[in-house]
Amino acid sequence: MEIDRIHHFPGHMKKAFASLGRLVSLVDLVIEVLDARAPFSSTNPFLRSALDGRPSLTVFSKSDLADPGKTAASVALLGREGRTCIPLDLKRNGIFNSIEQMVEPLLSKKREKEARYGMKRQKARLLVVGIPNVGKSTLINNLAGRNVAKSANRPGVTRSEQWINLPHGFVLLDTPGILPSSYAEAKQALRLSLIGSIAGEILPQEDLGRVLFGFLRENYPQSLFLRYGIEDLSGLHADDAFGLIAANRAFLLPGGNPDLHRAAIALLKDFQDGKLGRISLEGPEDA
Repeated sequence: MEIDRIHHFPGHMKKAFASLGRLVSLVDLVIEVLDARAPFSSTNPFLRSALDGRPSLTVFSKSDLADPGKTAASVALLGREGRTCIPLDLKRNGIFNSIEQMVEPLLSKKREKEARYGMKRQKARLLVVGIPNVGKSTLINNLAGRNVAKSANRPGVTRSEQWINLPHGFVLLDTPGILPSSYAEAKQALRLSLIGSIAGEILPQEDLGRVLFGFLRENYPQSLFLRYGIEDLSGLHADDAFGLIAANRAFLLPGGNPDLHRAAIALLKDFQDGKLGRISLEGPEDA
């Protein structure tokens, strides 16, 4: 599958990116959310440059869906670069304490200034940033302990900024997901399409399914056996695999022929929903 460059920059994203510097200036700390299955592709390089010296915490979201070995290695790599990181299953209850324990040391300069001037402890203003569909809204709802941010397993759900009160003297600013206007490497766009951060209509679903099958065949062949009963992958073409998946799931066209298109979409969805096991599309070697 050949993709030279992908441009995907809806109007609300362009507006949000233009105002990002202003938003950063309003807060004490930035929480950047990455998808643990593709942490380097899901990093927006422009977001990092817009931090303007603000302390930041990097959350590896959906770590329960990612290869734990690759996640640990990626966290270690960013740690050596001076970034504070934490992998999280955003749907698990009680992650507020985990976030608070990571955030407070990063706010030491703010707390020292308050003590120096005899000020009462002020609310800590946090900004959550990240590209679409990495789990920002799920994180915010978990931290708030209630549904305050719209969330869905598709990009572009959060469309406007909002302040949200959290426990223990924190207030959090949610923003729309922002993608770079283009990607220098096609493989980044492919990975983001596979995890659902780029809208499905941007790239053909069957082509994405073929890319995913090839990756799984080389890196996680057991996932195809456990989910669909596909044992012999040697020399197996993606379309042949789609035929086996269609037979396994009873995806048939009128006349009894296998529905390859539906099988490709099922493969993509099973990956995105974690039904193929804990899989990462990249690791430190791809940084």
